[in-house]
Amino acid sequence: MPAQIISVDRGRFRPEDVASASAVLARGGLVAFPTETVYGIGTNAESGSSVTRLLEITGSPQDRPLTIHLAHSFEIDGWLREVPPAARRLIRRFWPGALTILLTCRDGQVRGFRIPQDDIARALIAAAGVPVAVFSANVADAPPMSRPADVIRQFGDDLDAIVDAGPAKLAKLSTAVEVGPDSCRIVREGALERGVVLEACRKRILFVCTGNTCRSPMAEALMRRALALRLGVPEERLAERGWVVESAGVSASDGAPTSGEAIRVLEEAGCRPRNAGSRRLTASMLEEADRVYVMTRGHLERVIELAPGAAGRARRLDPARDIVDPIGGGLDAYREVVRHIRKAVDSVVKTL
Repeated sequence: MPAQIISVDRGRFRPEDVASASAVLARGGLVAFPTETVYGIGTNAESGSSVTRLLEITGSPQDRPLTIHLAHSFEIDGWLREVPPAARRLIRRFWPGALTILLTCRDGQVRGFRIPQDDIARALIAAAGVPVAVFSANVADAPPMSRPADVIRQFGDDLDAIVDAGPAKLAKLSTAVEVGPDSCRIVREGALERGVVLEACRKRILFVCTGNTCRSPMAEALMRRALALRLGVPEERLAERGWVVESAGVSASDGAPTSGEAIRVLEEAGCRPRNAGSRRLTASMLEEADRVYVMTRGHLERVIELAPGAAGRARRLDPARDIVDPIGGGLDAYREVVRHIRKAVDSVVKTL
């Protein structure tokens, strides 16, 4: 039986225009629909027979990883034990959009995840109320289809419904990146440039103190120097080598300058402090950091309170004792803190 063709006018689109297609998805039918990249074919990911049918009509191997299209970013948490920090950064920067992120799920299976930018696709997925597995509308080794007429010609007798909303905007596959606990790898070139995606994958080290005007900026500067020396590059090229070093304060006000004493002792130690001003610590900073180093137990407690998911990545810079606040203690106190931080940083950098 030929697929039901559901024509949608983008200029007058309402979510109820795709209600019937969403119902088909929910009961395990196969539906072709537009995304901003290409047309996709989706079905209920919880129906084994429906997924098998999807694999068969696209000529895909049975072990092909599924790509789950989501309506909201928070839905990904239900699939994973923990969302890797690099994936959090990619999600914040590129979703909704033309990026598929491959991740290892709770059951050990690798799946792709994406939130398309296309309003029709998102409305369709949201109304289905089930996980929607989607493959691009093409048979194996053939180019993906961006025009509904091509989808109808190729798959019209194999699908249950086709949403015809005109050509896909980009006519190019999404970029796909595989993210592990400590790695990012582009597995498919696509609509997003490789360099732009890899930029968001850079590993981030975050130092935390109270006001972000002395201890954490000192730790940041000392780590930048130590890491640059280890990699054999100038500090300015750390980002090119995939590293970002930052700092923030649990009680900081944004924009306060680094203390004069901290700047002086850093210069004595041969370091250049960051001059961007203090930053107040946020949950998103913690969620996106690969490693979080705090100065005291109190800071660690605040970090975990703010972002419980960061607990496994946060620790005291010196595991044995707190790094005391030198404020009000004069230059000698600052020099002692720099020595303490430098020793701790030198130990940490060996583990990176």
